Amino acid sequence: QRKGAMEIVSASSVLSPQSAMAATVARELGMTSVTIVGGTTPEKAVRNKAVRLAQEAGSEIVAGPAVGYNPALQAAARNWVAANPGSWQMPYGITTPGGASQEEINDFLSVGANQVRNLPDPVVDLVLPFGSGNTAAGVLHGLLKFGAPSGLETVRLMTIGPDRRKWLEDRLNKAGTPLSEAPFQIDQIYLHPVFAEYGDAMPEKLDGITMHPTYEGKIVRYLNLVEPEWWTARNGKTLLWIVGGPLP
Repeated sequence: QRKGAMEIVSASSVLSPQSAMAATVARELGMTSVTIVGGTTPEKAVRNKAVRLAQEAGSEIVAGPAVGYNPALQAAARNWVAANPGSWQMPYGITTPGGASQEEINDFLSVGANQVRNLPDPVVDLVLPFGSGNTAAGVLHGLLKFGAPSGLETVRLMTIGPDRRKWLEDRLNKAGTPLSEAPFQIDQIYLHPVFAEYGDAMPEKLDGITMHPTYEGKIVRYLNLVEPEWWTARNGKTLLWIVGGPLP
């Protein structure tokens, strides 16, 4: 908006919360928004909760490519921006593109990094969902930049999709907080694809909190079934980082 954008354009799966997020931000900033869907019609797309919430936030739902594959969706968004001056495309996954500058990467990582200041002490085991890697990158950047809780021993990366470890390490290297300098251990636990595919939904509750079925719900179910000692006997020293709850 500071650079003159008047409209946010979002293109993602109809199951992704990105469209609802982008539309809500646009509304709060007094901007218009467009949600591009693929392989369906606007009338059918709004049957999905995220797209319906985007529409309720004022977004225009636009039929894009004949298929719902991400490359086709992002191309449709680029074409929309090219044809509509003042539009800005929300990067897929709400993150900085691969060729982003170090300044842009640091700005993005700072959003999650600053939340690390809210971590209680003691935390011995920190459990992080590891899908796109964006939240994990921000949290780890904050732990390395601001310092981890004094008792933190292990960060558990719960890998719920295709492995993004190299991407994570490259991003932290660019931000000046290499993972190799971490004063704690990194334990990467693979749920995908042996325990569950990325798109599998596993609704769960923990301590009265409803978990997102694709992310934390899947992790909680896995940990309750496998029962690692650090989870079953957590005694207030194991922290599960919640990326976001299910859409209302």
